[in-house]
Parts: sequence; structure tokens; C-alpha cells
Amino acid sequence: MTISNSIKLFYIKYLAKKESRNKYLFEHHFFTNRYYLNHSANELNMSFILNMTVSELNETILHFYEQDFKALCDMYRFKHFWEEFTNPLNAGLSVQSIISSCGFSSTEDFNTLIADHKEASKDILKRNFS
Repeated sequence: MTISNSIKLFYIKYLAKKESRNKYLFEHHFFTNRYYLNHSANELNMSFILNMTVSELNETILHFYEQDFKALCDMYRFKHFWEEFTNPLNAGLSVQSIISSCGFSSTEDFNTLIADHKEASKDILKRNFS
């Protein structure tokens, strides 16, 4: 373990408030480990991984990200999808395989997300193809 990681661990473990500890723990598993890419990603599994209650998890997410768990997962899944879809290395892959690799349970789940966020999808397409 590097010195910077040791210092960070000490701070999180002994000096940070519980709210900050929950945030660091959540960010590590959700963002660094890309938990949102799991097909089975849900609040209950995440709270089990983080050893906190579902309500603590939801409070942390709402406080720091002003969204619920599902919305946060969907946003990062779509961002990941867009990165993979526009990556030239994936030119030979089907859209369905890219959707599946981004944590969506099915093509229908992806379509529902797009349909529910039409304006945001239009903005993304305009920025990248105009």
C-alpha cells in the first residue's frame, strides 16, 4: 500500500464523519469498480456490499448526487454505452452486444431508458454528430 493510500485510509477510518466514510466507500465500489455495469446492480446488493442499510445508501446517494440509485446507475450505464459505441475498436460489435456489456439487462431496458430521456439523448447526438 502506498503512503498516500495509507493516509487516505487513516483519514477515512478515524477522522472522517460517517457520512464522508459512506461517500468514499460508495464511490470506490460504484465508480472505481464500476458496480453500475453489473446486470444485477440494485440497492439491496449495493447496501450488502457496503455493509450499510438501504436507507443509509439512499441517503448518501441523494445527499451527494441528488439522484436515486437507479437514475445514477442509468446515467453511468448510458455514459459507458456512449463511450463504447463511439470507440472505433468496437466497430465490429453489434449494438446489442455493446448494450449488454454496459450493464443493461436487456435491449428493452436500454430502449426504455432512451425513451424516458429523449431530450437528453437528442442533446448528446447533436453534440457528437453536428
